[in-house]
Amino acid sequence: MPQPDDSTATPLSITPLNRVLSPPLGLIPPNTPPRLYSSAVAHFLSIPWCACLIQAPDAVPFIPQSFNPQSPAHDQFVGATLATPRGLKHMLCFFHAEDETHVQDPARPIMHVSSLFAVGDGVSGYEGVLHGGMVMTMADESMGVLQEINLALGKIGDVFGAASLTAGLEIKFLKPGPVNETVLVNAWVDGVEGRKTRIKCEVRDGRGIELAKCSSAWVSVKPKM
Repeated sequence: MPQPDDSTATPLSITPLNRVLSPPLGLIPPNTPPRLYSSAVAHFLSIPWCACLIQAPDAVPFIPQSFNPQSPAHDQFVGATLATPRGLKHMLCFFHAEDETHVQDPARPIMHVSSLFAVGDGVSGYEGVLHGGMVMTMADESMGVLQEINLALGKIGDVFGAASLTAGLEIKFLKPGPVNETVLVNAWVDGVEGRKTRIKCEVRDGRGIELAKCSSAWVSVKPKM
């Protein structure tokens, strides 16, 4: 049986785009929608438990790259397909600076990031129950944000100067999650070995109930594959 000829296939371009949006950090990428940041902050400030998190004295909020696409050819799954009133209404991430020099010091990476997701009723599986695939998507995006924020802040290291892809992901579902509510994902770096980063996360609802936990491996890749 004839096999398809891939000799003329165009190489995949996987280049870090550095689209993290954070006015407090002075990060405002070109062609960013003018109200993207302010509308997300306003939404989560209207929810008391979210407001407590993002208003903590050492909390630094930002919009991740996936929710601020560079063009209709980039980050369409989260930033366009899911970003609807019935899908993913808002997404806002934040980290905690350890001290006054943490953000500016290139040798001190951000090791823990939290992500808030305002999910609509269009991502259900069973009635009123958050689809497991959406839970996995939020976990994967939240762990990837760790790479994005360190790249945006100019942190040094083998894994921060290049794009990283999920090499493996293991998730355990613990409780059914709600729709039309806010989900919190806490992600942290569990270890770095050369070009490979081990990252873990936990997914919780607004009552603090753990819905899932996840561990993953990420590998930094060349710009062309």
